[in-house]
Amino acid sequence: MSGGLTTREPALITRAQQGDPEAFGELYRMYHGVVAAFIGLRVRSNPTLAEDLTADVFMKAWAKIGTFRWTGTSIRAWLCTIARNVVADHFKVAATRRLTFVDQITHVWDAWVTPVSTAEDTVLSTLAAADLHHALSGITPRQQAVIRLRFLRELSVSETARTMGTTDAAVKTLQWRALDSLRRAYVEAES
Repeated sequence: MSGGLTTREPALITRAQQGDPEAFGELYRMYHGVVAAFIGLRVRSNPTLAEDLTADVFMKAWAKIGTFRWTGTSIRAWLCTIARNVVADHFKVAATRRLTFVDQITHVWDAWVTPVSTAEDTVLSTLAAADLHHALSGITPRQQAVIRLRFLRELSVSETARTMGTTDAAVKTLQWRALDSLRRAYVEAES
């Protein structure tokens, strides 16, 4: 359903505000198409970017669901406002971003930076299993799910996407953000 207010929506919002990921998942299923279409119209030439921005909208919505105030109308407008802001932020950053294409790079080496194979290797090699479980409590429930599925259950990106009912691109975005949050938590803990 992507239309107006449903009779279930107020109860789903209340449950989501109480931290129920299944309720938020239902809201996600109800409005994913609307948000994706809204964003797709604004980034027509890049469907992958549209998927990533759509995932970002729902991650922001989950993080801020407690701030949503029920006025008797559908949550759709709130989600579209978040989507509009996410798209605007993307284009603001993109306007100042300098792109370097891999085929333009002949030699990249920074002698004062220790090379690391991947963000996953950095985070996971540094944290013991107990520390990882403790650190997971500091990230969003969807980020926790991605980390558990990808690294503890060792599912592929596609398997994780199917399990979570989302796209490969959304899983990659969630994984990157989760690992970045874990890295920051580790750096703060070491300071």
